[in-house]
Amino acid sequence: MTTTAPFAVASPVDGHPLPEVRATPLEGLTAQITASRQAAAGWASAPLDQRASQVTAMAEAILRRREEIAAIIHEETGRGPVQSQMAEVIFVLEYARDAVKVARKALAPEKLPLSRLNFPGKSGVTEAVPRGVVGIIAPWNYPLSNFYKSLFPALLSGNGVIMKPSEYTPRTGAWLYERCVEFLPGGLVQLLQGGGEAGAALLESDIDAIVFTGSVATGRKVAAAAGKRLIPCSVELGGKDPAIVLADCNLDRTVIGVAQWSMFNTGQDCSSIERIYVEDAIADEFVRRLTVVASSLTVAGAAAEPTDMGPLQNERQVRIVEEHVADAMAKGAKLLCGGKRTGKGCGFEPTVLDHCTHEMRIITDETFGPVAAVIRVKDAEQAIAHANSTVYGLNGSVWTSNLERGAALARRIHAGVVYVNNHSFLGTNAFTPWTGVRDTGPGVAASVHAYHTFVRRRTVLMDSNNQPDPWWFPANADLAEFAGLVAEKSRGSLMVIPKLLGVLSRRTKAVQELARKGGK
Repeated sequence: MTTTAPFAVASPVDGHPLPEVRATPLEGLTAQITASRQAAAGWASAPLDQRASQVTAMAEAILRRREEIAAIIHEETGRGPVQSQMAEVIFVLEYARDAVKVARKALAPEKLPLSRLNFPGKSGVTEAVPRGVVGIIAPWNYPLSNFYKSLFPALLSGNGVIMKPSEYTPRTGAWLYERCVEFLPGGLVQLLQGGGEAGAALLESDIDAIVFTGSVATGRKVAAAAGKRLIPCSVELGGKDPAIVLADCNLDRTVIGVAQWSMFNTGQDCSSIERIYVEDAIADEFVRRLTVVASSLTVAGAAAEPTDMGPLQNERQVRIVEEHVADAMAKGAKLLCGGKRTGKGCGFEPTVLDHCTHEMRIITDETFGPVAAVIRVKDAEQAIAHANSTVYGLNGSVWTSNLERGAALARRIHAGVVYVNNHSFLGTNAFTPWTGVRDTGPGVAASVHAYHTFVRRRTVLMDSNNQPDPWWFPANADLAEFAGLVAEKSRGSLMVIPKLLGVLSRRTKAVQELARKGGK
């Protein structure tokens, strides 16, 4: 039995209730998909320039109303309004314009290079055809940008879309949906509000593709459901990103950079640095400086706005971080700062743990919190071995003054995106394939490589030849000789071409004669 009852959402800053959001009645999902599919037929037939113009206009409106949407994101995630703008809104128009450039390349027809000798009179083209209706299930950590980085290419490809926001951040998704209604054809984009029941219903519906960002456990279910229906599926399922800090790094920059990408968005980022491998030679000084930086960060719930960090988004996530920190300390990790709630809402102090080991959950499991976990290593080789001893593989980084060596080491990290002297900053770049390995999942967000989810390929072949093809019936001795000569030519023997042309002439006459017999 489906429900349309409102579901409660609370502020992660202090727990006060936010405006309730009504779940979408699941019995109407089929009608939503039908409406989206009907609208997509006309949308797909429009020129790409028209689709691009409307998507870009929508992005312009999002940017223009950035304070409005940042306020909603702030309420639902606790992240400060300014940080919400910087993390998810400021670059939306630039992303849309770049996405159009990517779409022009990804959707352009490709001419087939057919040999005039082997395929006389033949020509062909491979085209990109929209899938139809794409489901997008977005998470709560980036409730706006995790939508538009898939929404824009899906729409530019000519698809309809069913948007399913997280039940933790439904109002951000609803606000984006309203912009879709404002700038796109009626019915093209539909909104599905609700929890796991709504996501499961979407997977069981007759959508044509699915994009999912979330946990490994749920991602496996999404992939299995898509596989059962034989529809394309793009999943990004988290990470446990390593940073390798070498003794020759620029220590001032490295410390603040590692702190940034460990604590940004309160560590609630699939590509947060969650494991820091530091060479013994600089470990004491690195840890001392990192602790100073982390201790200086202000947190929502413990300081007046604006703050460096918001709270964790929900109580469940707080419990996970608490459990990981407690487990690490019980197994010998040294707590240098933080490690506990701020005392209000879901706020959690910036935390530095030293002397961590691979027996601790803080190193093996995704924490998704503001914790910098340091593992001391003797050298880069040991760091690489440890970095690759995980089930995840989204981002990885090497910090060193030797760029050439850093790049060589970074390429040995088993991850979809690797950096030298930085981390994570390309998560919303329209040209960059955002992808991973292992339990992070094989999905690709952004770039031309993401378009397999949004389009299928159709090959159109044309034949202007007025004569029958020489390899058609009859299957006589000349056909056998023709096959042998083609094989020789394929091996690079150009000397056979005159003989091949002679056999082709005889074959054509033989096929024509057989065709004339059929006409008598």
